[in-house]
Amino acid sequence: MINQIALVSQTDQVTMAELTVVSAAVQKQLNRDVAPFWDVDGTVDSFASLEDVPLGYWPVIIKDDIQTDAAGIHLDSDSGQPFALVQISDDWPLTTSHEILEMVVDPSGNRTIATNSPKPDQGRVLILVEVCDPSENAQFGYSVNGILVSDFYTPRFFDPVAVDGVRYSFTGAITEPRQVLDGGYMSWWDPSTRHVFQMFVDNGKKKFVDRGPLPAGFGTLRSFSDRFTNDLRIKRMKKRKGLLLTSALGGKATKLDASLNARAKSLQRQIDAFVRRGK
Repeated sequence: MINQIALVSQTDQVTMAELTVVSAAVQKQLNRDVAPFWDVDGTVDSFASLEDVPLGYWPVIIKDDIQTDAAGIHLDSDSGQPFALVQISDDWPLTTSHEILEMVVDPSGNRTIATNSPKPDQGRVLILVEVCDPSENAQFGYSVNGILVSDFYTPRFFDPVAVDGVRYSFTGAITEPRQVLDGGYMSWWDPSTRHVFQMFVDNGKKKFVDRGPLPAGFGTLRSFSDRFTNDLRIKRMKKRKGLLLTSALGGKATKLDASLNARAKSLQRQIDAFVRRGK
């Protein structure tokens, strides 16, 4: 099945021309680089507003401020389909790539894989599939069409032991299973304690954090874990300036029928609720 992604800007800091260039770069990344590893398929298109987004598309919305706990993938309560929010920054194309790749690989925000815990002596755990988080620092990104996009890990990231010649992330920055690079992190659920744990790496030092049990109404495991990492993500992605956005032609899309307007209004209410919750 082809996943259809809609890129929408709700900030004056991103023009339609820039949106079009970034959508083309992430489209190429998704089909050329990600698909062979993760067996996914998708299209990435830019739209002038939510009202222009066709039914069935998964929106990725760029905003001036999404607040600390509103980042990542969420599920539309009307359709059950995912959407993502991106906060504007110098490297918003990198963040957009990050969110789209993780949305396509894990649309529900709850996909986990059983493997050995990164935390010593914890045993087997369920690691949340967030393909960009362990190498999310801007220094590990790479260029597609002159746009800085995110590195991502491959399914071999969850192997039990390291093997020579295996590609653990697309750029090769990750060199062994379950490795978190400087500025990155990983989240998992421990079935024995029923707690969510995270590991962060800063200047080569690992830090483990116990987030406690999942609260009632937590939404998705990914949205819960992102509450604690959005500030870190923005900080790390500002470490390196994004590559120059080249020029592109933009245009105003034609407004479609009332069903699209209704769906857009409903989704906008949910987005606004996420933003208000973080204030």
